[in-house]
Amino acid sequence: MIKKTTFRQLASSRRLAKPGLADEASLTISSPMAFGRSIVRRLASVRPIDCPNRLNKPNLPTAEPWIRSLRDVAERLEADWIAVRRHLHRHPELSGDERATTQYLAAATERLDLPTRVIGEGRGLTVDFVSSAELAEANRIALRGDIDALPIEDHKAVDYRSTCPGVMHACGHDVHATIVLGAIQILTTMHAEDSLPWPIATRAIFQPAEEIAEGAQYMIQHHALRGVGAILALHVDPTRTVGCIGLRAGLLTAACDIFHVEIVGKGGHGARPHQCVDPIDACTSWVQTAYRRVGRVIDPIKTVVMSVGRIEAGHSANVIPDVAHLSGSLRSLDKSSRQTALDTLHSVGRSIADQTGCEVKLRLGMSAPAVNNDGGLIRLLSDSAVQAIGPAAPDPIAHPSMGSEDFSYYLDHVPGAMFRLGVAGPQVGHEPLHTPAFDVDERCLQVGATLLAAAVIKHFAPPPSQRAS
Repeated sequence: MIKKTTFRQLASSRRLAKPGLADEASLTISSPMAFGRSIVRRLASVRPIDCPNRLNKPNLPTAEPWIRSLRDVAERLEADWIAVRRHLHRHPELSGDERATTQYLAAATERLDLPTRVIGEGRGLTVDFVSSAELAEANRIALRGDIDALPIEDHKAVDYRSTCPGVMHACGHDVHATIVLGAIQILTTMHAEDSLPWPIATRAIFQPAEEIAEGAQYMIQHHALRGVGAILALHVDPTRTVGCIGLRAGLLTAACDIFHVEIVGKGGHGARPHQCVDPIDACTSWVQTAYRRVGRVIDPIKTVVMSVGRIEAGHSANVIPDVAHLSGSLRSLDKSSRQTALDTLHSVGRSIADQTGCEVKLRLGMSAPAVNNDGGLIRLLSDSAVQAIGPAAPDPIAHPSMGSEDFSYYLDHVPGAMFRLGVAGPQVGHEPLHTPAFDVDERCLQVGATLLAAAVIKHFAPPPSQRAS
């Protein structure tokens, strides 16, 4: 049986140790070479940022009636959300294959008697909820939840572990989708119980293929933003405890470019390198030169991170191959630094070609711009968190992350904001993202759904002078 959790119970649960210096700033690694070697080790040792008294219900400000109704509905629905999240966690699907996930979520929203539109190839869907005919033509505020999983083996010893070998929700997209669904359920339930304080209009966007930075553009091309005036999203954060809402106006994440390099030489016998043009020698030179050069041409106060994550060449120990391949990522926080770094990679390729006699071809793959949060929407989230969760819930994020998010593509069209949702609890939720043991404290589902629902309601709040007494 799934146990329900109240906000009071959340407040009284055992707190984690205070984080010391393991905050957002300590995760920024300026040296490109150091980043690739140390990020996993450092993330594994990070202690979650504690949020004392974040969910202490008795200490909340005097709540408006609709806030009390919202919290009550969230507590009643929590068990359903845990069941949804566990179903999605058991049945993950990789980017491009999210059809069963889409159908599962479509069935859940159709049970709410809402207009549901499955997108294109059966991957992704949008769901509209307009509480009053007077807002039928009004711009919606959209809630985006991504739905794809990662090619990682699930190592957890839990009954909801992945049933798909080599595929796992290791980035929390099962949580994101559940929370967006939960927010819509809160709003429709409040409407049915006549506890919405004023009319609202919202759209849930369940997006595929975030992990390969293609899903947001796919949804936009299929008109997911038609009639949308603003958009909100979240990302789970195992470095923050449940009840902690990480917020930052302006830059939140870096731009990311994936690059691929093909180095073509002339293979031959390992005993006769003088008869060959060795692509492995050129490959290793390219990596070392690129690491050095990128770190020397960028202004030190502008963080750029370059990491090579894949090298492939040859099939036999005594044969010099004809071709070597490498791939990596380039992450940057401003357009000028990004262009300088890309120009440098092209320059390195020409230099290595001259030195080694190999042909060096650089190709850019998927990319995502930086997420730039709208200040007004961050204030909306902060105010909503104070009202619906607690006065200490908002937690400022000091520095942007060098991770990336294709949520940024929506922001080319409408203002938007993404927040970080604390998912670490006393027993679970501390493992880093993209690792085989990643999990969350499921109390975060109630927190996230409550915040998004409150933000939608407050977004449509009339001026105080026009509100009913």
